[in-house]
Amino acid sequence: MNNSRPRAPSRNSTLPGQPGYRAGLPRRPHTVPGSRWQYETVITPGDSEQIMSALSHLRVVELGGGVTAPFCARLFADLGAQVVKVEPANGDESRRWEPLFTGDDGCEHSAMFHYLNAGKDSLSLDPDKPEDIQFLHTLLCSTDVLVENLGQAELADWRLDAEKLAERYPHLVHTGISPYGRTGPWADRPGTDLTVQASSSLTVALGMPGDDPLCLPFDQAQYQAAFHGFAAALCALYERESSGEGQLIDISVLQVLGYLVGGMSLVTAKRKIKWQKAGTRLKGGIYPTGLFECADGFICVATQHARQWKLFIDLMGNPDWAEDEKQADAFYLGNVEEEGVEAGDIAFRAWLKQQTRAELLEIAREHNIILGEVKKSNEVLDSAQFAHRDFWATLEVAGMELKIPKLGYQFEKTPVAIESAGPALDSLGASIREAPPAAIQMTKGERQSNALAGVRVLDFGWNWAGPMAGQLLADMGAEVIRPETVGRQDNMRAMDYASWFFCHNNRSKMSACFNIAKPEGSALVRELASRCDVVMDNFAVGVMAKNGLGYEALKEANPDIVAVSMSMAGQQGPEKGMRGFASTASAYAGMEGYVGYQKGGDRGEDQTVGFLPFGLGDTTQAIQGAIATLVALLHRKRTGEGQFVDMSLNESMTATLGLPLLDYQIRQQVAGPQGTSHRVYFPNGLYRCRGEDHWLALSVRNSREWQSLCQAMGLDHLSADSSLQDVQARRERGAEIENAIAQWCAKQDRDVATQLLIDTGVPAAPQLEIDERDAHQVSTARDFTFRHDQGSFVPCRIYNTPWLLSRTPPRVQRHAPALGEHNDYVYRGLLGLSTDQVEELSASEVLV
Repeated sequence: MNNSRPRAPSRNSTLPGQPGYRAGLPRRPHTVPGSRWQYETVITPGDSEQIMSALSHLRVVELGGGVTAPFCARLFADLGAQVVKVEPANGDESRRWEPLFTGDDGCEHSAMFHYLNAGKDSLSLDPDKPEDIQFLHTLLCSTDVLVENLGQAELADWRLDAEKLAERYPHLVHTGISPYGRTGPWADRPGTDLTVQASSSLTVALGMPGDDPLCLPFDQAQYQAAFHGFAAALCALYERESSGEGQLIDISVLQVLGYLVGGMSLVTAKRKIKWQKAGTRLKGGIYPTGLFECADGFICVATQHARQWKLFIDLMGNPDWAEDEKQADAFYLGNVEEEGVEAGDIAFRAWLKQQTRAELLEIAREHNIILGEVKKSNEVLDSAQFAHRDFWATLEVAGMELKIPKLGYQFEKTPVAIESAGPALDSLGASIREAPPAAIQMTKGERQSNALAGVRVLDFGWNWAGPMAGQLLADMGAEVIRPETVGRQDNMRAMDYASWFFCHNNRSKMSACFNIAKPEGSALVRELASRCDVVMDNFAVGVMAKNGLGYEALKEANPDIVAVSMSMAGQQGPEKGMRGFASTASAYAGMEGYVGYQKGGDRGEDQTVGFLPFGLGDTTQAIQGAIATLVALLHRKRTGEGQFVDMSLNESMTATLGLPLLDYQIRQQVAGPQGTSHRVYFPNGLYRCRGEDHWLALSVRNSREWQSLCQAMGLDHLSADSSLQDVQARRERGAEIENAIAQWCAKQDRDVATQLLIDTGVPAAPQLEIDERDAHQVSTARDFTFRHDQGSFVPCRIYNTPWLLSRTPPRVQRHAPALGEHNDYVYRGLLGLSTDQVEELSASEVLV
């Protein structure tokens, strides 16, 4: 490492990147004293010992507030990137978010700030000061990635016009995350997590039939967008290694959530099961599939075959009602309109209430039943599995130790390292101003038509998490091959009613048949792996090794292979053999217990509902699986070194639940159902409008928006009460305020009311049904959907990868493959098998 100080760039009135601006010295010349702003030398293949972590060669500037940009930037920091958080003079708003605690320095500290900003530096800049704008642009000359979530006016204040940035800083990967995207009819609208969830159609399916819609709490839509922004940026960085050029990335929180919700809706769309509230169960599934109350809490049951219901009937002692053919039919009970009306359902619920969660888990283990407990936040923190896998990072903040979750991936060679708490305000200011980092100078190379051109992946994914991860890579240009067999097909391929869902998750891929249960089939796949870059699976622990495809075997065939294993609980630990699905993981993380109705007003006790219709656990592991693959590929591209990545569905799901976990640590509060509440905004809710099941979502983030809301609704008596400028005072009078809003909305047309609120500056959005959303201008303007009308499947509407990249956008490369559609290419083109060999191996049931 060269620690000599370079000459600082000239501080003239010309912005960096413009004619007349003199750039600094070549990249990575020095270390800024007293900070984490340390620059590595360029690493050549085989030099991996110089890398502390996978992204230590990157410099990231974060500009914005809230969740999306800070969490996205933290993902870079967790893997070694040097991240500078640009803040106003009074600091990021999250420095004042609850839960707060008083440190040994006598000051109040926000635990959430440190969760969102661990491992970063801070730089205080003011867009009203020309010299600060100048310095930001000086910084961008030496920055690999800009992550921001600014509004259009703020972008203008900082002189961050996207086209001009690309011209001035051709090396820069600029990732912008906004509620509705930077293009389209809603580009200028304010938005919140709730307004996005409503417009994405997610809230349509959450809640009890006939009751108010619910949402996912704790800003989950924004965390999903942060993950997708990170993944898209990694793709751009991978392509930049070849081209030497950056690009612009436009991430819409709505489009990300629309892609996830749309994908899930396709599971039952072919059967014309409407996307709507179904309570605590998954309507259209195989009974019992849902959230069920037991003696000391709740469990989630996932049923994939009718035999499991027969087994439960045996455990209940084969009661008389089971002689009724309908009550013994798992498919009939899974499709009834109402829960709690059929004799079998009533009896099963009563039987569960006699058992504790621990007793039911023991029954499940003994009888091979897929079942998981809904943990409480304190129980998540006490998880022996998480402790064994070193899942928690401990941050020391002013005498307080805070445990925060890491991510769902563990890298063999380049581990996640959260080594410090969030930064003090302007921690980097003096040192970086004294010695600004030198400009990046990259040699332009060959542009790629697809970001992942030349990458080949073997995708052993099943159901959703694995296939979705592979689909994202395939849409970005990787050649993704599904090794499949006639004898045991992916459930989503085998069940005709789920074929649209299969198409959504497996477009852009190839399919070739191998029977890996036979040693010859396994050997051929190992040979194929020697011609690949990545092998991915989401099988239970031990399945790949049992079939001769464990990491050691793959590494022997291909020493620089990247192997990504996406299991339920990870490869090691006391619960490594755990089996389950998306809801099992969201239950383990506690999330299923947070979705429900809060007591208050006319409502009695809290009512836990869960969110069975939406497989957040799968989608969260899928995007982290794609991220892990991209990180490992970047590391390999720079060092020539492959590695094993061990992923846990439970850990992936827990990674975004910092708030309830910190709440327990600071205030010993165990989180329960959250309704549509928000820890910072009030009011924040869904309100019924005139018409059949028409709702609008609105949020009030500050006193200005409160006054605008009162003005729009004619609530003069509330507007005149100066005490209600304070959000806590509004919460204390919550019932009165909610009632006033509800009465006004009930008389309004949904879309007219939404526009009125938007015009006055209040974040608001209509709750849209799936078909309504897909036909809406906000979707069509950004190509949310794609008509899949080729290949052997019935034509259907699927959902595009929700990333807009200026040079290498994702695209559907080919239709979803028929089983074995690309056998000839794989057998002859890649493996070099002769016609006679293929015929002989097919006859011996190796290539089937």
